[in-house]
Amino acid sequence: MDPSQTYEYVTSPKKQASYKLKRMLMILAYVVYVVALLIVGFTTRLFVPMMALVPLSTWIIVWLTWRYVSVEYEYSMTGGIMTLNKIYGGRSRKKVADIRIKDMTLVAPFDGDFIKQAEKYAPERTVDFTSDLQKPEVYIALYETEDKRRGILYFEVTDQALRILRYYNSQAVAVRR
Repeated sequence: MDPSQTYEYVTSPKKQASYKLKRMLMILAYVVYVVALLIVGFTTRLFVPMMALVPLSTWIIVWLTWRYVSVEYEYSMTGGIMTLNKIYGGRSRKKVADIRIKDMTLVAPFDGDFIKQAEKYAPERTVDFTSDLQKPEVYIALYETEDKRRGILYFEVTDQALRILRYYNSQAVAVRR
C-alpha cells in the first residue's frame, strides 16, 4: 500500500426526532418571516415593493440558514492523519479534528468487550461520525490529543479504511470476531 494514498468517506446522520424538529422549526421561522413581511406590506402603502422583497429575501435567508440542518460527516486519511470534517449543506466544511493514526490506542468494532474498554478509557472528548450507531460497520477509535486529553471517535469503517489504519498502526487495530 502506498503511504501517500488518500481515502475519504462521507456519511449523513440518521434523521432523528431532534433533527426533524430543528428542520420543522426552520420552516416555521421562514413562514413567520413571510407572513410578517406581508403584514407590514398590507399595513403600509408598500405592498408592491414588499411583494418583490418577499421571495428574494426569503430565498437568501433559506440559502444562508438551511445548510445548518443539512449536515454530513466526512473523514479522510492522508499520510497517517485522519481528518474529520462536518460538511454543511454540501457547500462549506468545518474541521472538527486531526487525529494521528499512530496516536490511536485502540481501533475496534463497537460491540462487546471493546465497549467496556472504551468506558474504562474514560474519554474526555467524544466525536460521533456515524449515520447510526446501530450499524454493524461502526468502529471506535480511542486516541490522545496533542494536549494529552483522551478522546473517542465513532465512525463507519470500510475494508479500505481498515487496511490504511492497519498500515499506520497495526498494534491498535482489532478486527471483528
